[in-house]
Amino acid sequence: MELTSPTFEEGGRMPWSATAPNENRLPALEIRDVPEGARSLALILEDLDSPLGEVTHWLVWNLPPDTVRVDALNLPEQGRVGMDSFGKIGYLGPVPPEGVHHYRFRVLALDAELELESGGTRSQFDQAAAGHVLDEGELTGMIERSPPETDT
Repeated sequence: MELTSPTFEEGGRMPWSATAPNENRLPALEIRDVPEGARSLALILEDLDSPLGEVTHWLVWNLPPDTVRVDALNLPEQGRVGMDSFGKIGYLGPVPPEGVHHYRFRVLALDAELELESGGTRSQFDQAAAGHVLDEGELTGMIERSPPETDT
C-alpha cells in the first residue's frame, strides 16, 4: 500500500501551511494499492521526535476503502475523527518545540469497520484495530520550528 502527497516528497519538508502556527491545514494525501478485503482505512499523524514520546497529531478511521485522496476539504463523511495527544478532536498540525521534527503519516487498511465513535483516544483506536490490519503505508515529512522564507 502506498501513501504519497502532491505537496511534499518522502523525507522532504512539509508545507508550512500544515503547521498549527500557520494555517493548520492538513496536506493532501493520496492512497494507492489498497489490498483486496479491506473494509475501511485509518490515517494517523505522529511526531517521531517529540521529547514527550509518542505524540499523535491526527487520527481518523472508518474511511471507505476506495478513498484515494484526503485533504483539508475532502474528508469522507463516514470517517470518525479521534482525539490527539493534546485532548483535542481533529487535525492539529505540527508545532515542533525546537529544531527539526519528523512527522509520519500512516495509512492502515483494516478488514473491518471499527466500532469506535468519534472522539476516541489513540489507545482506544489501537485496541480496536488490533488484529484487523491487512496492510499499511507511510509518508514521513519534516518541519522546522521557524518557517523557511520561501515555503508556503
